[in-house]
Amino acid sequence: MKSVFSLAVPAVDAPAGRAIAPWVRQLLFVGVAWLVIGMAVMPAGPSFNPGKAYQYVLGLTLYLPALVVLVMRPSVGRELWRQPLMPWVFALLGWSLLSLAWSQTSRPADEMGHVASIVFFLIAWQEGVALNPARIRSLLLGLSIVLAVVAAVALAWSYLHPEVDGRVSGFGVMDNPNLAAGAMGAAIIWLWPWRVPPGLPRIAKWSAIAVLTLFMVLSYTRSGWGALLAGFLAMALCRGGRKAWISMGVALLLAAVVVMLNMPLLLVRGLSFRPQIFEQAWALFSQHPLRGLGIGTAFHFEIAGEVFTHAHNLFSQVAIELGLVGLVLWTGVWLALGWHAWRHRQSTLGQVVLGLWVFGMVLVQFDHPHLIDSARPGWLLTWLPLALGLSLGRWNEPA
Repeated sequence: MKSVFSLAVPAVDAPAGRAIAPWVRQLLFVGVAWLVIGMAVMPAGPSFNPGKAYQYVLGLTLYLPALVVLVMRPSVGRELWRQPLMPWVFALLGWSLLSLAWSQTSRPADEMGHVASIVFFLIAWQEGVALNPARIRSLLLGLSIVLAVVAAVALAWSYLHPEVDGRVSGFGVMDNPNLAAGAMGAAIIWLWPWRVPPGLPRIAKWSAIAVLTLFMVLSYTRSGWGALLAGFLAMALCRGGRKAWISMGVALLLAAVVVMLNMPLLLVRGLSFRPQIFEQAWALFSQHPLRGLGIGTAFHFEIAGEVFTHAHNLFSQVAIELGLVGLVLWTGVWLALGWHAWRHRQSTLGQVVLGLWVFGMVLVQFDHPHLIDSARPGWLLTWLPLALGLSLGRWNEPA
């Protein structure tokens, strides 16, 4: 059981020429794990900001160790630069920093910190996780169990203290149905393809999937439902064969049943002003199509008496803030990642990345619009798949 689901760091042999001490790799591993665990378990209260507390702890466990590693071993940065897609990722981050020259943000230092946090996360992943498949397996399976426990607690809390709208949500940073659904759905995606031994490990896996799926259903996040179905179908398609087609048929049938049972509730919320938001986002993008408004520039849309402070679509948000240059860079990176995952679809990790890619692609069309921002559930749909993609093709993984 411990070897399958524990967050303990498996041993790893560093490549020749890499002089980072094992305990430093373990610290980076713990920091990456806390990035996900912290956003799910940090408490909230009337006088307590879970987001700030989460970021402070994350800085000590992940960003600071990654910075120390980069300063002590500059070759780490060069190694990351040589990885697939990374030059284009750094070009996107560089353009984001350059946009501060015309941005109207009131806190440019925060925006620089957001860019730095993404770089430190990628360094921590490269040095603390990506070098050995056992680390990735241990991390993803362990995080899935943690998130399933959090989902179970949230379901119990929602039953005892139901929300006015009847939607279940998480805690702290995930205290929002849409944000929590994105994280729990991602956990289902990265847990599903792994094969585990019979007995307690297998029971734990399927129990976690059942709890996470129930959370997703009761969050009534329609985009999350569609994204989860699309991600699952993509992973099933990768496996092929009769069982895959049966699984896809069962998934489609269950999805149809869930939609039919909840049709009145789904229809009452309509389209949630998404067409109107997109129309105003396009008008705002058209004002500065090439360079955008600049990262962190505040804007809002007023629709039917409601005020929206973001575009509810990641690609629209990138276009508004970073213009056509940023949009082309991110779209190119994202599409290349999808192709990279498809080429490795026969491996379990390739299926995880492809499933997350499809899940994220659908979900960010409606929610999780922030790309260059502090760590949040949206990272599990964008930067985590990109980090996982660093490991594709680096060893001969059995299907």
